[in-house]
Amino acid sequence: MRYILLLFIVLSSSISGFAQVIFPGDLNNDGQANYLDLLPLGLAYGQEGPPRPGASLEWIQQPNFPWDGFLPVSGINLGFVDSDGNGFIDSLDIDAIALNYDSLQFTSEPLPQPYLLTDTFAVEELPELIIRFDRDTVAIGDTITLVLDYIVPNPDVFPPTAAPLAIAFTLEYADTLLSGEQTIIQPDTVPGDLMFVAATSNSVEFWRSPPPGQIEFAASGKGVPALANSRTLGKMLIVIEDMILLSQPLPLKVKNPLLINTAEQVIALKTSVSPLWITGQASEPEHSHKVKVFPNPTSGLVQVQLPSPTPLRLRLFSIAGQCLVQMDYQLSDYCEVDLSALGPGIYFLQLQTSEGVQVERVVVSGF
Repeated sequence: MRYILLLFIVLSSSISGFAQVIFPGDLNNDGQANYLDLLPLGLAYGQEGPPRPGASLEWIQQPNFPWDGFLPVSGINLGFVDSDGNGFIDSLDIDAIALNYDSLQFTSEPLPQPYLLTDTFAVEELPELIIRFDRDTVAIGDTITLVLDYIVPNPDVFPPTAAPLAIAFTLEYADTLLSGEQTIIQPDTVPGDLMFVAATSNSVEFWRSPPPGQIEFAASGKGVPALANSRTLGKMLIVIEDMILLSQPLPLKVKNPLLINTAEQVIALKTSVSPLWITGQASEPEHSHKVKVFPNPTSGLVQVQLPSPTPLRLRLFSIAGQCLVQMDYQLSDYCEVDLSALGPGIYFLQLQTSEGVQVERVVVSGF
């Protein structure tokens, strides 16, 4: 009888351990995998707990053993944040967000809840997100650079235990004015102290992505307040559509800005967008007619022809914004790029000369 009772206790413990289930990528258990799931990862970075047996990154209901720890404001169990189930909360858990981006679920236990952070950490001098462009007037077909500047007027107002950790926001624009499928996002990854999740309607490499006219962006420190001081979060290369007939301003808006500290408290965030005027005519002379990229589509070699020798930097990006190739020429009017080692799909070739930056969409056919 003693052994039977012991067996019953063990089985009961195992069953109760499986009472919670998760969907990898939905780190905040709000029912959707998206850019907001980076925030719990930054808060819990470096924590360890029980691994998830049989874990995978697939968007399917998986048994979860709850961890002892919880996030301080949202109350999310840290087991949800360990999306790959290896028992460690680290940068590898971002993979599940990308793989399952924008996927929805309504059946996890505990039931998905809105990711609402109600506690506010008040300061007099508010941090600010500034969206600016490399110029104030562009023509149709031009490529412009959008810069994401994060400004902290007075870092001393934040104690070390409650300094800014993570930021998230959405940029909303008219998809008839900007070519979302050619947008390249370049997070500032050089310092190495921030993690990023960024997505456009064409930048997520899988079947789900944000709707047209939206860019979703999040950046977070790795368990440390990497946003305690001013810094540039990244840049975006954006192509103006070539079917615009009338001159008009670009209506770009920052939606749902969210800044949190290391205690998961919300810090009020100011936002501003520099004005940009789009002229209803092409630049003269039109730069895109000068540079030739061929053949396109291609199964391997791409040739780039310029009208005259010039200093040239050439970079090739995946649709996720990852730089795959970089080539620099002191003076050149012709170069070749071998894409035969890449898989079939869409890539973006960025050509930077003294005249400006041009982005060409290149299709690798695989044949």
